[in-house]
Amino acid sequence: MTVEEKRAYRPGGVKYFLLGVLLWFIVDFGTAGGFRIGYFREYGPALALFYIGYPLVFAFLIFGLRVPDLVLFPATLLAIFLIEVAFTGNPLLMDYPVCLLGIPLSIAVYAPLTYFPLWIVRGEMRKHWPAAVVLSLVEITVMLLTAFGSG
Repeated sequence: MTVEEKRAYRPGGVKYFLLGVLLWFIVDFGTAGGFRIGYFREYGPALALFYIGYPLVFAFLIFGLRVPDLVLFPATLLAIFLIEVAFTGNPLLMDYPVCLLGIPLSIAVYAPLTYFPLWIVRGEMRKHWPAAVVLSLVEITVMLLTAFGSG
């Protein structure tokens, strides 16, 4: 890759990263935090690590290493495992039979964190609108259940 190609490619990575951080904040605050400020007080530094780390890793994969789109899905699955199982011990993914619902649900929550910023940067959101609508509806449903559900 020439220096000019690298310079032309870099702004996409920065946009992806910034959109990713914003999306992580919104999605995590709603789906895990239930829009409660206490969530930030309790988990603040760890949240910053996830909000910055996930978009940074994927921006590097996509725009630094130019990983093919087909590799992004397995990378997202690996990220789900690391974050939800290894780091947080999420019982929705670790306990049977609830994991039968938790695994597809976590994929539906994490897919937008990987793909929405990419589709926006590439100008492909309209091309992927059916997936974007379904995934957004899942996100909103989980956010509402977390915010207003009992427990």
